[in-house]
Amino acid sequence: MEDFDTLIKYTVKNIKEHDADVVDFDFYRFAHFLKDAPHLSEPHRHDFYALIYTVEGNGSHSIDFEEYPIAPNRLFFINYDQIHSWNIASHVEGYILLFSKSFYNLIFTGNDLVQSDTAVESLPVYIDIPEREKNFWLNIFENIKLEFQKKNGYSREVICLLLKTCVLKMSSASENSKFEASVSDHKGLLVSEFRTLVNLHFREKKMPKEYAAQLSVTPNYLNAVVKEYLGKPAGNVIKNRIVLEAKRLLSHTKLSVRQISLELGFSDNSHFGKYFKNSTGQTPETFRKNLQH
Repeated sequence: MEDFDTLIKYTVKNIKEHDADVVDFDFYRFAHFLKDAPHLSEPHRHDFYALIYTVEGNGSHSIDFEEYPIAPNRLFFINYDQIHSWNIASHVEGYILLFSKSFYNLIFTGNDLVQSDTAVESLPVYIDIPEREKNFWLNIFENIKLEFQKKNGYSREVICLLLKTCVLKMSSASENSKFEASVSDHKGLLVSEFRTLVNLHFREKKMPKEYAAQLSVTPNYLNAVVKEYLGKPAGNVIKNRIVLEAKRLLSHTKLSVRQISLELGFSDNSHFGKYFKNSTGQTPETFRKNLQH
């Protein structure tokens, strides 16, 4: 159904032309990554995760309708399907790691804190690294680079473990750490599983009771736990995910409003319009016109 003729979705393998035989992990110095990839200044999606450490330079980074300044010692995280673009104002130095879910889960530790669906899915958009920790991050990215260049029998496993270290360090540095710190208990795991299911099924499942049934809990219990951990009920989490996808499609594709409503699982175009306006205060048509202006 999707017609992303104006919105490219990149994989690890095709985001940049090179000779390396990469599928699920790649490493770049920031300057080299952007050198012959001017198309990255246009909005695009990823079919992978990205950790981006800017050591120096300035400009901005647009991620899902929010503009974030590029700053020294800033670590960005890009999730699957997020729409982003770069506006580089000066030379930027740093590192870029691209990796898939399968690569991150190459080594299973048995620790729920380290799984991609818990640790990675709840990372913030960025953190600022204190000067006292700068050497730690420089060393870990340089070690990943060395392993990537060696490509010996254990390099993938070493890189996977170093990636998990990055994710846990970034998670613990986040100000919004209540959810991550509690993810090892039953309620925290329930919320994590719920968020994962919403990302997978928001097009066809729009009611909390549908997710509650999948998770073998009552709708009231799911709502209470989600509100305790995320500060909003389960229904709002579902609606926010649907509206975010609607904004992405309205902004970066040529799909009609009717096509978008069908893509998001609404059989009635007017129902989609009311649903969107109830959340944003604008009709889909008005939202798209305002962006164009």
